[in-house]
Amino acid sequence: MNEHSSNNANSDRAEKPLGPADVLRFFGKEELKTTVILLYAALALTLWKYTPSLPLPSGTPAAVGQIEISSYTQAVSRGAGLLAAEKPIPLSLFLTGELKCFAALVLMGLIPMAIVKWGFREKLADYGLRFGNRYTIQSVLIFTPVMLALGYWGTGANYALVYPFNPLASRVPASLFRLHLIIYAFTYYVGWEFMFRGFLLKGLEPKFGLFAAILVQALAATLLHIGHPLGETLGCLGGSIFWGCLALRAKSLLPGWVQHAALGLALDAAIFARLTGAF
Repeated sequence: MNEHSSNNANSDRAEKPLGPADVLRFFGKEELKTTVILLYAALALTLWKYTPSLPLPSGTPAAVGQIEISSYTQAVSRGAGLLAAEKPIPLSLFLTGELKCFAALVLMGLIPMAIVKWGFREKLADYGLRFGNRYTIQSVLIFTPVMLALGYWGTGANYALVYPFNPLASRVPASLFRLHLIIYAFTYYVGWEFMFRGFLLKGLEPKFGLFAAILVQALAATLLHIGHPLGETLGCLGGSIFWGCLALRAKSLLPGWVQHAALGLALDAAIFARLTGAF
């Protein structure tokens, strides 16, 4: 009799619909960290996705997938005009073209780091900002050459529709292109790895469990690649799971950052070489 009553009570609780007051539970002590991580990630990744990486003509509707920033459009258009006329491009114009990379560092890296350190009062080292263990060196030595080869020789011409994120980088002199690669590695890839393999993965692991946290960050990273070539989007799913597991195994973001950056830099270098015949 008691067991039957207990089962009925559990069933009633399970079937009770959520009410307006239940929204406050998202911000209760037990759920607050998870709520902050997922809400911030949704906001930051949406803003980054809509950050422009190509010049937009005046009056272009926002539905094309980029925020219209007139100063950015004007600067990039001016830089493109100078390059077309084979004139030197000022460094300031070139750096303006790196907007999407700088945005990645701020939105995916620096702000989440601040949330972890001063919001959660936790150590950044626990989120992967440390050297790690022996798997760090081993994986870098084994997989980095594979990523370099895959990025340079394993991608097609359609990737030039998306990359480089700096629309001026594929036409500038080789010295400026190398500067783009440095900025790309230390802004975009630092931000990306901390957001997905640090903030999301390590932040959600205590609540969701190890495997669910790996899959959540893989899902978010893959969805952010919608609009890219299909092969890259599918590859992102596998790569995100791999680098998520590696971050946990090595206890560091370093090996994933090196390998992921090697893949992306090699891809940009391949596009630059095809368009200019030099590197």
